Amino acid sequence: MKTLISLLFCLVVASPLMAQQPLTAEKQREINISRKLVNDKRNTALAYNMKFTQEEKEKFWPVYREYREATARVGDKRLAIIVDYVDHHDSMSEGKAKQLLDQYFTTEKEVIRVKEKYVRKFRRILPQTKVVRLMQIENRMDSMIDMKITEGIPLMD
Repeated sequence: MKTLISLLFCLVVASPLMAQQPLTAEKQREINISRKLVNDKRNTALAYNMKFTQEEKEKFWPVYREYREATARVGDKRLAIIVDYVDHHDSMSEGKAKQLLDQYFTTEKEVIRVKEKYVRKFRRILPQTKVVRLMQIENRMDSMIDMKITEGIPLMD
């Protein structure tokens, strides 16, 4: 778990720095590598904690990969909002502040829609207790990531 937090910290610390300069191919590659490492850790934690039967395992992983792809797309939008915020932090107008906050709420709603959509899919292949456990694990990991992200974002002046 410490490795996961360290990897996330590296990704998060890089986010405000990316805002200062264009996202190069090298930086995008580093982000992709970090995401892969984080997802590998996430998969390991799930495999260990979910205790799937063979049948559940065969049905679960393809749906879970779809879920992670959908959450990554929302994550990209969240990252873009953070970069935009950092880019405008020192010269934030009222209009820009409103726009960023509205975009934030839109992405938060999208996160919930994605979770709801995939919970319906998971319920078709897993017992309810395992669906709850899955969402608990996901929410814990997402909370750790969010905490690290927010530590690197300066407060509005």
